[in-house]
Amino acid sequence: MAIGTPKFIRDRVSAWALKRQGRDHLPVTLEKRRVYILPGKMGFVFALMLFAILLASMNYGNSMGFALTFLLASLGLVAMHHCHGNLAGTVVQAIGAEPVFAGEDAVFEILLQNSEHSARYDLRGESSDYLGSVTDIETERSGVIRLAIPTRKRGRLRLDRFGVSTRFPLSLFRSWSWIHRPSECLVFPSPAAASPLPASQPGAQHDSVSVGDGADDFSGLRSFRPGDSPRHIAWKALAREQELLVKQFSGGAARQLWLDWDLTSPGDDEHRLSQLCRWILAANAAGMLFGLRLPGKEIPPANGDEHQLLCLTALALYPTPGESTS
Repeated sequence: MAIGTPKFIRDRVSAWALKRQGRDHLPVTLEKRRVYILPGKMGFVFALMLFAILLASMNYGNSMGFALTFLLASLGLVAMHHCHGNLAGTVVQAIGAEPVFAGEDAVFEILLQNSEHSARYDLRGESSDYLGSVTDIETERSGVIRLAIPTRKRGRLRLDRFGVSTRFPLSLFRSWSWIHRPSECLVFPSPAAASPLPASQPGAQHDSVSVGDGADDFSGLRSFRPGDSPRHIAWKALAREQELLVKQFSGGAARQLWLDWDLTSPGDDEHRLSQLCRWILAANAAGMLFGLRLPGKEIPPANGDEHQLLCLTALALYPTPGESTS
């Protein structure tokens, strides 16, 4: 149903469509039987205009008025046929979304494939409450439409279904199809305001560790290990078709830091998670080895983008009070 339709009507139509189609497994071909079409606002205006011309023609017995009425009605029928055909046969290949921070838009990217012998125009992604971007897809080509959904809190943003629609040509009709395939976007806590990283605690061990990766003198190469910084990869060696190697430097020590729940400022859980989020981003940007301690969970120190993603994911999925952990 179109955006703006009363919610109780949309819910009933959604339940009927789900019962009729069932759950989908990608890729999905939008066959004719699952492509719906209704007149749009411009279509209703067009129909009222035709009715007015028809009444005037009948009242005055004007044959030219009848001819214009039937010509425009034929144009509307042709537009309806092409609007339905513009969507039927399109293949929905995949949908996915990159993680975002709370407050940002979760952008679901929908990959479409046009395997027909005619181009597709004005294809748009949509959900029950939001409209996405529009794209055209040439013959035997793929295209991506993006559906941006605002996020308000951390966790998993679930999109139970999404749609693909078109108003081509003339915008007289709207043709659409629903895909009942749940998709999720991971939402990290919103980073707190910039603040200093926590100081080393009295009696803490291994606040800094010599890892052979200082910044003074080059000491050799070693095999790549998960968590190594991309800045230390030996790209020239890789270009010579050698294995993935990492540069080692002597005379330095990488600072190792624990980002602990108990070191955050007093406040509710969301405030603490936001502060930890800011610390994770700052520590990774500085190239530090850092670990994360949450109530009931500990992630050992490491560095690199994969480690940052692991820590941010732990924050995003941290259970809220009263939430089931099963």
